[in-house]
Amino acid sequence: MTPELSIIVPILNDADQLRCLLTDLLRQQDSDFEVILSDGGSTDNPEAVVAEYQRFCGYPIRLIDADKGRGRQLNAGILKARTNWLLLLHVDSRFFDERALRRSLDMLKAFGTDPVAGRFRLHFRRQSKQRHPGFYYYEWKARLDRPECIHGDQGFLLRRETFQHVGHFRENLPVMEDTDFAERLRRIGRWELLPAEISTSARRFETEGLWQRQLLNALIMCFRSIGWNDFFNDAIPVYRQQGAGEPLRLRPFFRQFKRSMKRLSFGERLKIWYRSGAYVRGHAWQLAFALDAKRSFKQNIPVGEGKLRWVRLFEPVYNLLTNNLPGRFAATVLLWLWFYATWLWLLFVERPQPKIQSVQQDS
Repeated sequence: MTPELSIIVPILNDADQLRCLLTDLLRQQDSDFEVILSDGGSTDNPEAVVAEYQRFCGYPIRLIDADKGRGRQLNAGILKARTNWLLLLHVDSRFFDERALRRSLDMLKAFGTDPVAGRFRLHFRRQSKQRHPGFYYYEWKARLDRPECIHGDQGFLLRRETFQHVGHFRENLPVMEDTDFAERLRRIGRWELLPAEISTSARRFETEGLWQRQLLNALIMCFRSIGWNDFFNDAIPVYRQQGAGEPLRLRPFFRQFKRSMKRLSFGERLKIWYRSGAYVRGHAWQLAFALDAKRSFKQNIPVGEGKLRWVRLFEPVYNLLTNNLPGRFAATVLLWLWFYATWLWLLFVERPQPKIQSVQQDS
């Protein structure tokens, strides 16, 4: 029998997380699904994990090979899917509700053939049990129906026809291919917040630092939005040099940004600064949102149930004053000042890593 839903999960050396995900999916009730694991070249023997779970799982599991890269792996997995409904998950995703899939499918089916996709309410799974205002802010932000607030760690649930209408995941983006897909879908349809919560691991944020990771993500989203893909190619080697299990160092990325800009002509540099300033201007609402989140956090209001009072007061006046050429130019100047002030600050707080010098002996 053909299942109702295909769950596509890109993996790469995620054997431990994969076991947890497959176990978690066993708890889902009243839904018939298949799991497609799109492997980008794992060396931790995912075949053994699949063989282990296939013996007792009530759902089929297929392991396919794909070229490395989340966009390529997702496209390859969707191509192998047998169903009309697709759920794209990260391997560290977990569900609290045992009927999360059933309730979410029923909700989206009610929209008929409209180009609608759903994403789950995000919850960060942390080592610490204490409430944290930063994680509260980003969990609430992920529930907003605003540009670039929807990411792959929320899970994407949609019809195959909707996926084909939007187009495949971009395979030339090393990062943020999920955000790019979400924004292309927004242009031809809409996103709905599903009636279930999904949890994702906060280990990377807790290890690298929440503000460091989110600041780097903000730079990446900005350059993706303005189409400056050369920065991604330059930044990948920098990220690979970061030590595992330690806070993310931002100074190398800022230094690489300056090097990448030097290769450009003066006019090209001005264009990138201006486009980046316009991008930042359009996201300044997050400053007002931070005030709303801070107030709701202090009042112990559940995530997503607070009032956006500051945002509603701020946006109309702010857009009236800044959504024009002088406003975008002012945002560009402020962004330039912020960048170099942050660069100088990083020179003091982030010491350079010691270099290992080779000792040459006289022959």
